[in-house]
Amino acid sequence: MADLTYPNAAANRNLVRSGDQDRYWATLLAPNAVRDDLFALYAFHLELARIPQQVSEPQLGEIRLQWWREALAAALTSGEAEHPLVGDLARAAHAHSLPSRLLEAMIDARSFDLRREPMPNFTALLDYLGATAGSVFELGAQILGSDGEANGAATQAGIAYGLVGLMRALPYHAARGQVFLPGDVLAKHGLHPEAILRGATNDDARAVIRDLGARASAAMAAYRLEAVKLSRRARPAFLPLALIEPFLKRLNDRAHDPLRDIVQLNPLARYGLIWRAHLRGKI
Repeated sequence: MADLTYPNAAANRNLVRSGDQDRYWATLLAPNAVRDDLFALYAFHLELARIPQQVSEPQLGEIRLQWWREALAAALTSGEAEHPLVGDLARAAHAHSLPSRLLEAMIDARSFDLRREPMPNFTALLDYLGATAGSVFELGAQILGSDGEANGAATQAGIAYGLVGLMRALPYHAARGQVFLPGDVLAKHGLHPEAILRGATNDDARAVIRDLGARASAAMAAYRLEAVKLSRRARPAFLPLALIEPFLKRLNDRAHDPLRDIVQLNPLARYGLIWRAHLRGKI
C-alpha cells in the first residue's frame, strides 16, 4: 500500500539508492519511522546537486534554484506543494522542526556550482561545505532525534566528507571546467587553477591532495571529539563517515593520479564498512 503521508516516498528512495548509495544504506539502518523523512532530505540534496548537469547556462540553473526556493517556501508556509518531493520535504520539516535557514542554505550554496569560478580560498570552501554537506548531516541528525547536540559533529562531518568528495571528484569537475579546490591552498603549493583544468598531474597536485587530505583527517579527529555528545539515535546520519579513511588512503597512494582517477571502493566493501560502524556504534 502506498504511503499516503509521503506519496513520493518510493521515488525518493529510488533516487537516493541510485545517486547516493552510502546514505541509502545508512538510512536502511535508521529506525523505520523516520526513513521516509531521511530519504526526502537526501533526495532534495541530490536534486540540487544535479542541476549543473541539467542546464546549459548558469542563468537556467539559477532559475531552477529559484523555483526550488519558492516552491519550498510555499510548501512550508501553506502545506501546498508544486512537486511531490517538495511536499514530502515540507512534511519532514514540520514533523521534526527542521530549520528553514539550513534548507535555504542548501539551495543558495549551489549557485557556486553554476558559475565555473575557482573556489577563492579555504574559508570560502568551508562556508560552501557547511551549507551543503554540513547541512545534510545536521538536518539528518535532527530528523533522527537530535536536539542540538549534533551541531558540532555535523560541522566537522561536513568538512571531512565534503573535502574527500571534492578530491575524489576532481577529474569530473575539471572536465566540466570547475575547480572546487581552494585557491590559497593551490597557491601554497605553486599550482594555478588552470593547471587543474589542463589535467597535468605533477608533484604539486599531489601535494595539494596531501594537504587537503590532512585537513580532512583533522576534521575527522574533531568529529570524533564531538561525537561523544551524540545520542545513539542520531548516529545513523553519520555512518557514511566510515568511508573517509579508506578513501583518504587511496587518495594518498603514490599510484593515484588525482587529476585523472576517481577513487572508488568496492560497493560490498563500502556497505561492510557502514554496517560495521553501525554495529560498533562509533566511527
